[in-house]
Amino acid sequence: MDTWHRKSLGQGAGMYMKLRALNELRYQLCRAALAPYKLVIDSLSIETVVFFGPGSHELAVAFGALPCSEPMIDGRVLIDLEYQPIPLTDSVAEIFQPTPYRRAMTDSVIHDNCQRRPA
Repeated sequence: MDTWHRKSLGQGAGMYMKLRALNELRYQLCRAALAPYKLVIDSLSIETVVFFGPGSHELAVAFGALPCSEPMIDGRVLIDLEYQPIPLTDSVAEIFQPTPYRRAMTDSVIHDNCQRRPA
């Protein structure tokens, strides 16, 4: 499958909760992937956007990302944040273990994503 996926994380501090939910999904679905997505700033809308390459289809769909064309990250419109998710080792596994609060927040973000998906 050659399809890329895209999802806006929004603007400001609220995007960190969505990024946390994404990292928890990553931990559950694709532990071995070092960088299953690319985080960028869209300089026109001032929002943080996550792009998933063709190899991260399962994670993209689970997170509610929609298909898109391959992004042109040119440093003018789309600016690569060069974000690297924390490596998933046994020593950091506890960080991403769901607690009741984290599970509720992650489920809320995923539920919101599913509600917004076009039919």
